[in-house]
Amino acid sequence: MEREISGSREYTQKFETVCPVDSSKVVHTVRFIKSTCTRVDDIVDDFRCSRNGSCVKCTENYR
Repeated sequence: MEREISGSREYTQKFETVCPVDSSKVVHTVRFIKSTCTRVDDIVDDFRCSRNGSCVKCTENYR
């Protein structure tokens, strides 16, 4: 997992995982917006899959 801070409320993380569609190794790049309260999860602002940029099947894993 890699973490990069690009602003005071945004950050990007990369996750190496296995695709549920074809079991290939993929990298998910997720940009989050920090919530203003610690009791609320950070918001997924953008999701990209290295296998298929238009696939959103795994997006829910990060919400």
